[in-house]
Amino acid sequence: MRSINAVRALLCIAMLFGYSTASHAQSAPTGEFSVGWRLLNIPDAFGEDSQTLPLGWYADVAGNLSRSLAVVGEVSGNYKDFDESTTVGATTVNVSASLNVHTFLGGVRFNARQNPSFTPFAQALFGLARLGGDAEIQTTIAGRTFSASQSVSDSDFAFDASGGVNINLSDALAARVSAGYLRVGGSDGGNAFRFGVGVVFPF
Repeated sequence: MRSINAVRALLCIAMLFGYSTASHAQSAPTGEFSVGWRLLNIPDAFGEDSQTLPLGWYADVAGNLSRSLAVVGEVSGNYKDFDESTTVGATTVNVSASLNVHTFLGGVRFNARQNPSFTPFAQALFGLARLGGDAEIQTTIAGRTFSASQSVSDSDFAFDASGGVNINLSDALAARVSAGYLRVGGSDGGNAFRFGVGVVFPF
């Protein structure tokens, strides 16, 4: 249901963009390349408190079909390491884990180019999300240490509804601030939120 509402919101934004007249719209470049930092937040991760993956990146390429409409391809990655230690009596348990999330998405972007100083946009992207992780557990009991390790990976459908603004610094450079909602999997899937900043190179 949240995904449907997000699509409806994007369609409404696209309709509003369509009302802008050509006399007030700035010209569009052939395309844009953007790269930057991105944070990923997963509420209720693994049935527990939310997890934030602050180490991340994104890169996307957009081809402008018109002033307001573009096709987009995007890849991104987020990472986090965990280290926890618990001692109960003569038993100590150390857990070390690393988590990574990558997305491979494509879709459409709607731009509002009424003002030459900045360009708001909204986009809907579809594709694949891949979750990977490694964990190592060390248990020390009465001076003896036992260890075990495991690696997991899984891929599923992903949908992104996001938006932001490009702040035009020159004809060849812009700064970007963006935020969005990421849905991974179907009705039993999970929700996440992303925030990013980056640079944009029109071409």
